[in-house]
Parts: sequence; C-alpha cells; structure tokens
Amino acid sequence: MPQYRRNLRMLELASNYTTDFCFLVLYFIPLSQTEFARLIQRLVRMLGKPFYMVNGVPSQHFIPISRGEIKRLILAEAGENCDALTKISDLLEALWHHRMHSTQESLKQIYSEFDPDSTDEIPETFDSTDFVNHFSKALTDGNWLEITDEEMQIALDGEDIFPISLDVRFDEFKFLQTFKLGEKTVKSVRDPSLFAKLILRKGPTEVDVEVYERIIQVMQFHERAWFENNKTLGNYPGTEAKGLHLRLFKTIPKLDLEVIFPNTSPNMRRIDQMKILAPLIGGLATLGMKFGPLLLGYGSGETSLALIGGILSALATYILKSWTKYMKTKEAYLSQVSKDLYFKGQANNQAVINMVIDFSEEQEVKEALLAYSFLLLDSEQQHTMNSLDERIEKWLAKHGAEVDFEVDDALNKLLELGLLNREGNESDSENSLAPEERITILEPVATLARLDEIWDGIYNY
Repeated sequence: MPQYRRNLRMLELASNYTTDFCFLVLYFIPLSQTEFARLIQRLVRMLGKPFYMVNGVPSQHFIPISRGEIKRLILAEAGENCDALTKISDLLEALWHHRMHSTQESLKQIYSEFDPDSTDEIPETFDSTDFVNHFSKALTDGNWLEITDEEMQIALDGEDIFPISLDVRFDEFKFLQTFKLGEKTVKSVRDPSLFAKLILRKGPTEVDVEVYERIIQVMQFHERAWFENNKTLGNYPGTEAKGLHLRLFKTIPKLDLEVIFPNTSPNMRRIDQMKILAPLIGGLATLGMKFGPLLLGYGSGETSLALIGGILSALATYILKSWTKYMKTKEAYLSQVSKDLYFKGQANNQAVINMVIDFSEEQEVKEALLAYSFLLLDSEQQHTMNSLDERIEKWLAKHGAEVDFEVDDALNKLLELGLLNREGNESDSENSLAPEERITILEPVATLARLDEIWDGIYNY
C-alpha cells in the first residue's frame, strides 16, 4: 500500500467524528501525491489524541463465569464424585457467605457516618480512612483493580460510543478512587462519518468496543469554602454532595470512562463546531458582499440608519441562530449521556457495599471450588502449584474465559480450612506452599467432616 494511502487510512481510523471537515477540504483541493502525503502526516500528528487505542483484553484475575455455571460445568465432569462435590460446594458457599456477611455489616456500620443517603446530618469534614482501607480489601478479595492514571488519560483523550469528549474537573474532588472489574469486547453499531457517508457512500457498521464490565467510584467533594476560595462557587454541587459517594456502573466503554463523572464540561466535536460556525461565517460573508460597498461609499444610494439597523439586525439573527444551535447540540450530547447512564448505573452508596460483598464472595468461592475440584479429579497426577495453575487456566479458556488464575490465593484458602495433605515441604512454614510441593487434598468424606466441624464451631456458645 502506498505511504500516502496508509496515512490516509490511519487518519480515517483515528476518529470518525473529528476529521470530517479535513476530509472534505482535502477532497476538493488539488494536491500532488507528495504534497498530499506531507499534509496527511501533519494532520496525523496534529490529531494525535484520537490515536489512543486499547489493546486486547489483558490477563485478569477476575473469573467472568458465574458461580452457578462453574459448578454445573465441574459437576458434569465429576463422575462418581458428583454428589460429594455438590455437598462440598454447598458448605464452601455457606462458610464464605457467613464470613462475608460479617465484613458487610462492619463496612455498613463504618460507612453510616458519612453515607450521603443517611437521614442524619452529615458533617462536611470527616475521616474515611478506616472505611476506605476495609473497602479496598473487600475489592481486592473480589479481584477488583484500580484504574491507572494512564487508563484515565486515554479515556479523557479519546471517544468511542459517545461522540463527545468531556473535561472532568478533578481538582474539585477531595478524594477519588476508581476501580474496574472485568474487561470484555462487545458489539456496537456506529454511524459513518460525514465524509464516509457522502463521499464513500458507507452505511452504519458493526464495530468492536472494549468495555469494563463493572466500574466503582469512591469520591468525596471539597467543602463549600473551597469553591468560594477558588472563585468557582458556580460549580459547587450543593449539600447533596456531602459525604463519601459510592457509585457502581456496568459495561462502560474504556474510551468513554469520563461520562460517569458528575462534574464535567462537554467538548464538542470539530465537525459540530463547523456546523455551528459555518452558517454564521456564511451569513457574515453574505452581508459583507451585499452591504459592504454601501457602507464604504462605493455603491449607489445613501447609507442610512435604517440600512445600518437592518444589517445589525441580520447579524444579530445569525449570532442568535448559531448560539441556539450550539445549545441544542450540547443538550443532545448531555441527553444521550444521561439516557445511557440511566441503564448502566447499578447501585449507589450503601447498595454498592452489598454488591461488592456479593461479588467478592462469589469470586472467593469460585477460586476455592476450582482448586479443590481439580486436585480431586486429577488426584493421580498430584499437582504442583504451577501445574494446577496451568490446568485451571486451560479449563477456563476452554469455556471462553481468559483468566490469570490466582492459584496461590486459592490454595491458601484450602490450606486455611485444613483440606490439604502436605508432602515434601518439611522445611517450609506450615502456612505456605512451595512451588515444587506435590499437593493433594483430603478425601471427600474427610473434607465434608472437616467443613461440617468448622461450621458447627462458628457459634460455640
């Protein structure tokens, strides 16, 4: 492919929305191949922001297959161990539910002091360090990861489903953390750009969009005094912004991450800016050509107040029309974002704690169940930590989930429950596993007895 065509394709892929005007100009300007290539290269550098692209879904600890489905798939391969594994799974679920319930109640108790939905008065200043630390641990147990500064910057610079970029006023936050759980690719229908529609005659196309399956925000705004001191009182979100806000969203495009923030200002696309400015510029040019000579005394007739008034009235009409179109375009953007977020928002504040605990409980049980099941089903092999890790990851991949399985965490759960037999690890701590250690588990009957003993000992009054 010639270099200039390659560059043209790069520019077209960079953004279907911000380059329409450039394409229209280039289409009608006669340029040599060399001149065209140089111009395209300059435009590519100028429009560097939209070039942020998200790579394929990276390895993740989060297991996207539901607990019920994993249980069903394992039992289908369990053979004679099916009944025993069913009972072991039930006991594991019950034990972790009890553990996580205690964590849930503790988090809710701490959070009640600055819960925005509380009926009690919330102080403007408070210390949420203890809650944030405990909440972060619950998120880590559920395989949530914090959004990096690089990921956030890519979202701010790019656009995906929403044809708009938003400026987030980060300085208004006293505290802010954003977490993600799971990444996947979904299908979306995208309308063609103006150039592709008019010149190339292209219709809507189906594209792959990379999304975060779940997003959680933890945020606290500055007090009113901060906005007053910074002369930005107009941006103060009001008394409803008091407290520590928790927000849970689903299926958020990676390049549209900024739409979940409550304090944003829209940046219009260049093509929409041109749609607004073009009528104004055209109107001014028409007025200039029609009445300019009269105003300068080159045409026939006299320059009267009525004429000047007519010109000013026409000019004001063009300005008002352009301003109205700008407001309608901005309104359409915000309406689109608001409508989409209505269906993507899953929970707020204390309800987020409930869902996070549920996610964490499910992940913990899935890890323990997978580790125990494959140690049982492959008992003749006597797995090491590495071979078990590889076995489970291949099994998950076979069922459509590319996961970096946390085998050490899963085995430590079984070790803590006393379900592992230890061989070849005399020199190591009893509470750790060596990579080369051969790992076996208690027989199902002994495992059930052990789990039942733990359950009976929970309330030993």
